[in-house]
Amino acid sequence: MPRPRLLALAIGLFAVLAFVFVIEPASHVTEPVPRAAAPSRAPAPLRVAVVGDSLSAGRSMFLGNGLDDESWMTYAQGDGITFAGGWARAGATPADMAAAVQPIPDVDVVVVLAGTNAVRRGLTVAEQTAAYDHIVATVDADRVIVAAIPPYPRDGVAQRAYNRDLRVLVQDRGWSWADPWTSARSGQDWAQGFSVDGVHPAGPAQYEMLGEALREAVLGTRTSHAAQGS
Repeated sequence: MPRPRLLALAIGLFAVLAFVFVIEPASHVTEPVPRAAAPSRAPAPLRVAVVGDSLSAGRSMFLGNGLDDESWMTYAQGDGITFAGGWARAGATPADMAAAVQPIPDVDVVVVLAGTNAVRRGLTVAEQTAAYDHIVATVDADRVIVAAIPPYPRDGVAQRAYNRDLRVLVQDRGWSWADPWTSARSGQDWAQGFSVDGVHPAGPAQYEMLGEALREAVLGTRTSHAAQGS
């Protein structure tokens, strides 16, 4: 076939292909359907168990009639925290708590505030270590917070030694340490007006401050737990 004819055929074929490729497919193009962004889900509330003495029990003593205004958990719960139960009685030592606490299902965080009555009875952290271990093992929470005990002017030396040794135990076990008493202390004693008897917060306003401090500690475990899992 002569070259001019071949050239003409090639040019014609190119023109047809260009028409089909550019013009025809355009009729079949569909616009992408916009999708709404998936709504962000708030994390489920943390289920928090409490084990302690009168500083946690309030007047209701965890007897099933609800928390009252002299339990710090009253002010810590809600908006991301759900009270899962626990055990607390006035005068209890860690050993008393360990003997009485029962398993609690599906607990995210357990808060143990215990030791003032151990100091009152002349007991040391070394003598109560097995009790702390038993409490934590029984509740079997994902995360553990052990709180410092408050000022105890009747034997400040023993109180400070107990807190020092308790913090070492917490670090050895890989638990979380919380000191919710910053606003309650003035030096080595209670801040003026925070306690009347030198053992307990003075009333609901002071328990609320304690509850807010422990609430921050509980919510803080969500971030630290996520970081450990990453």
